[in-house]
Amino acid sequence: MTVRRNSLRGAGMALALAALLLAAPHAARAEGGYLDAVEDMPLMEGLAETGDGGIVFDKPAGRIVRSVAEGDVAPGAVRAFYVETLPRLGWTRASAYELIDGLLIFRREGEQLEIQIVSVSPTHTEIRFSITPL
Repeated sequence: MTVRRNSLRGAGMALALAALLLAAPHAARAEGGYLDAVEDMPLMEGLAETGDGGIVFDKPAGRIVRSVAEGDVAPGAVRAFYVETLPRLGWTRASAYELIDGLLIFRREGEQLEIQIVSVSPTHTEIRFSITPL
């Protein structure tokens, strides 16, 4: 009887471990981390990507990336996060080209990154990331 109980407990633990391992990529994706489509593009804590991780086209002239994230964070907090964080990753802000409110533009190594911050409500925000060749 003891052997059977231990083997059932072991099987239950194995199933629980397998469930954790399968869920791990989704948990990391839901809270902070990085965009699925861009390995070095930080995703602010509280944001989660929508869809299947964005669209990536590799062309001879460079890559084209589109990705969307959303979360219960204030638009101003999102703006402050990316204005502070991206220069540390080599992105230079091109504020002279930010012609509409809620738009951030950065450039790095022949690419342009546009981050459009859309307020869905006072605390819920959608962020649209777009990377194109210059």
